[in-house]
Amino acid sequence: MKQFLRLLTYARPYLPKLIFGFVLILIVGQSGLFMPLVQKFVIDDIIFNAKEPEITRRFLGFLGPEYTFTPVEWLVVILGAIITFYAVFAILSYIRTYVMTWVSQRILFDMRNSVFSHMQKMSMRFYDVQGTGQILSRVREDVSSLSSLATSTSIDIITDTVMLIVMLFIMFTWNWKLTLISLMVIPLMVGNYFFFVNRMRPIWRIWRHKWADISTALYESVAGAKVVKAFHREHHQERKLFHSMRQTLKWQIDIAKNRTAMERISVFFRRTGSSVVLCYGGYLVLEGEFTVGMMVAFYQYLDRLYGPIMQLININATIQEAMVSAERVFGLLDSEPTVAEAPDAVDLPAIRGHVKFEEVSFSYEPENPVLHKITFEAKPDMMVALVGPSGCGKSTIANLIARFYDPTDGAITIDGYDLREVKIKSLRKQMGIVLQDNFLFQGSIAENIRFGRLNATDEEVVQASLAANAHKFIVEQLPQGYETEVGERGMRLSGGQKQRIAIARTILRNPRILILDEATSALDSESEALIQEALDRMMKGRTSFVIAHRLSTILKADVILVIEEGKIVETGTHEQLLDADGKYAEMYNKQFKIKQRNKDDWFK
Repeated sequence: MKQFLRLLTYARPYLPKLIFGFVLILIVGQSGLFMPLVQKFVIDDIIFNAKEPEITRRFLGFLGPEYTFTPVEWLVVILGAIITFYAVFAILSYIRTYVMTWVSQRILFDMRNSVFSHMQKMSMRFYDVQGTGQILSRVREDVSSLSSLATSTSIDIITDTVMLIVMLFIMFTWNWKLTLISLMVIPLMVGNYFFFVNRMRPIWRIWRHKWADISTALYESVAGAKVVKAFHREHHQERKLFHSMRQTLKWQIDIAKNRTAMERISVFFRRTGSSVVLCYGGYLVLEGEFTVGMMVAFYQYLDRLYGPIMQLININATIQEAMVSAERVFGLLDSEPTVAEAPDAVDLPAIRGHVKFEEVSFSYEPENPVLHKITFEAKPDMMVALVGPSGCGKSTIANLIARFYDPTDGAITIDGYDLREVKIKSLRKQMGIVLQDNFLFQGSIAENIRFGRLNATDEEVVQASLAANAHKFIVEQLPQGYETEVGERGMRLSGGQKQRIAIARTILRNPRILILDEATSALDSESEALIQEALDRMMKGRTSFVIAHRLSTILKADVILVIEEGKIVETGTHEQLLDADGKYAEMYNKQFKIKQRNKDDWFK
């Protein structure tokens, strides 16, 4: 109930339209009461009591003696009334549907915006833990399920409840004994419902999670299509997805099996109750306690009585299923970012780029520390290189500088400001990051470069491209120049082209602190030379942190930090570390020998 009420808060901005829609619902929802009353009148007063004066006096006497209809004329009047009635209700039903659909879509729009907006505030740990399919499933399927709960389900509840009350009042007025007999099967129907819903609730929860896993597998198969085909693993992916879908099919069949059993048993109780009422009602007609028309109308109301009850039962089952979605959606909305701004956080002013790590330790999981008491200092305009084997913690240090994570112990300061005491936006707008595999968004070249600064002019975009050695290939090799579409994840561009676009994007941002994470490691020698030239140009006048496996790219670094198992084991310039003949010298000599051996093999 708490989650349902919380869901209804999303309808608050549209309350006038929602109230208007509910009023129409109450009016239209009672249309089912009209026809049985008309049938009762036709049977009892026209067919079995076809006396013109008596009929007229009974129904039109208040209008005066001049109103005299024969039974046949009464039938014509009734036909006209029925046609008019249903025409008016058709118009009202259309208006009701339009209004409630409008409200439903607005709620869906607002909820998806809320979920997506909240996701943007979440820290990187959230994306590390949650799978892509789980996240997309919450934004699409779960939110859609909840939006219908706030509108169409609420409509059904209100309509069926009001109709139930009105019909019970009419039926008790006609014959209270027959009405009580009609209600005897309802406890059996409710008990049947609760029995099966308690069995289905855990199945719904498992099915939701399994389907989210399938969404992840589908996304990976599409995003990694080139890898799948390169390794000829199409059949493997098919079998993997088939296995996941087969598990989901099992849960879907279980849900369908239990739901069908619940519905069939309810129908059995409903038919049994109807049969008892039919026989006892027939007895009352024979005894003269009930008219034929009243019996026909009562039996129709009985069908409409059981209908709303079963509808309310099914709605409750739908609500229980939707509550699983509510747990997932509101669980996401209630989650807090692990990197949160302090209440008294201040804007970081324009920085010089003086970065200090003081006894910094960090772990993604408490039992598995990644960094151990890291201490170093990067003064403004310095180039600091981080080297070491894979998994030693280099990228983690870069992530901490960008405050994608907060250190477990110790402190990181920029120009004397502790990063945990400044606003994240004011920090990151003064930083630029170039990765090994940079992400390009679907859109044009110009849009991807302008992502670095959204209000940049076309001239500034071109200047950034020139500085990144990207302008030439954009205007000479791409069919539409800066308006060329890059495709999903930049698939229409080569690795070197994507990298230069990413560098142009970062140059346009004009950051004071620059992080280069393996920015040239996966490129051919020609692309590497162009990109290295662009990087050298970009690093001038900025504090730069360079993560590199190719030690030839960091020979000019002011400080080289050698990381091993989360600790700084050596510090110094390239020459100093070679003279020390330690870990760095070993790494450098090994790379040099491999490079020399490759040259010798080429000349042979």
